[in-house]
Amino acid sequence: MSQPTTRGCITTGILVLTLCSVGCGNPSEDAGNGLEVVVRDSAGVSIVENAAPAPDSRLPWEFGTQPSLSIGAVDSGEADQLFRVTDATRLADGRIVIANSGSNELRVFNADGSHAATWGGRGEGPGEFISYSPTAVASWRGDSIAAVNPWGTRLSLFDADGNHGRDVSLDPTMLDVIDLLPDGKIFTSSGGGLSGNMTGSSGLVRSNAEWGILDEGGALLASLGEFPGSEFYAVFAADGSLAGGMPHPFGRGTLGAVWGGFVSIGVQDSYEIKAFGMDGSLVRVVRREGDPESPNHADLDDYYARRYADLPDEDRISNPNAVRDMPLVEAYPAFSEILSDRAGYLWVREYRTAAWTVFDPEGRAQGLVETPPGLRIFEIGEDYLLGWVYDELGVEYVQLWSLSRQLTS
Repeated sequence: MSQPTTRGCITTGILVLTLCSVGCGNPSEDAGNGLEVVVRDSAGVSIVENAAPAPDSRLPWEFGTQPSLSIGAVDSGEADQLFRVTDATRLADGRIVIANSGSNELRVFNADGSHAATWGGRGEGPGEFISYSPTAVASWRGDSIAAVNPWGTRLSLFDADGNHGRDVSLDPTMLDVIDLLPDGKIFTSSGGGLSGNMTGSSGLVRSNAEWGILDEGGALLASLGEFPGSEFYAVFAADGSLAGGMPHPFGRGTLGAVWGGFVSIGVQDSYEIKAFGMDGSLVRVVRREGDPESPNHADLDDYYARRYADLPDEDRISNPNAVRDMPLVEAYPAFSEILSDRAGYLWVREYRTAAWTVFDPEGRAQGLVETPPGLRIFEIGEDYLLGWVYDELGVEYVQLWSLSRQLTS
């Protein structure tokens, strides 16, 4: 989980946006490269309308050709043999803390990749984790390091030396931790998955989830309202009770991330990101042109053919039969991921690609960047990416990649 701090607006050499100030007569400008932005005020809310960057365009930002650090090993039996990594964060001194949920530990590595310490462990006591947690880790208020244990309904806080300080009990209705704010607040939601008491007929279902901000004690500070959860394919029994279900492979949901001093929420049905203040008030709406395409049944068949390609013949036939009646969603998600960096920029990933649209701290599109393929990004610093990959053998690695932002004023 990244913890961004806004450092001001930076413009790029090839995608400089000439903006008309809010409230002027004609706020639409074109910088000559086809990228247009309109900024207006609506009852105190900033509305930022962006043109879509050309699909083949790229910001002049460069990543290393190889990771500068890679932590992971095959059958070493040591701390660098990772299992079910869920998150990682880089501390100010260069150490990397990895949430290794398969062993219910935080594994700490020095800047050179050597193992420094292991914190936590499996159990229900203070500072211990259960049920494939910790699910996330981040620097928190002061010099604390927070690890999320949702099934234990708490955050566990450690100091820089790994000493367990205290646990923070989370609101039991808001256990899906989206992100952590550096000042000690918690961005969270109630989840919005399938419920066992649902009734109906087989097909697509979607439950709403409440999103909110918890205070440093884990109590609800501000509600942000309800947003749609992920689209599921639900199968109901003859009596109407829920018999089973699975996420739709092209299902849309709601994503979020901390963005500077705000929290941002994007419903994947359209390309729109909303930013909220700590009191729950809407302060900014960022939109980008682009209508998601609609999948067809051939796309769905192709997805499952690829998913089940490595199964034995019998399973490869029976598994697709289990989803043969799955309906299509109206459209693909408008985007697939939201992150923000420590310079206050918002990164929104294009659906199923390595390209991201980058927005400046005010919500104006700067252009596209393409991150290393296969890298699941946990954190974006001013000059690095921290993420996770696995190889063809399923061996997991946490990697650090250099990032050079070639910017001009």
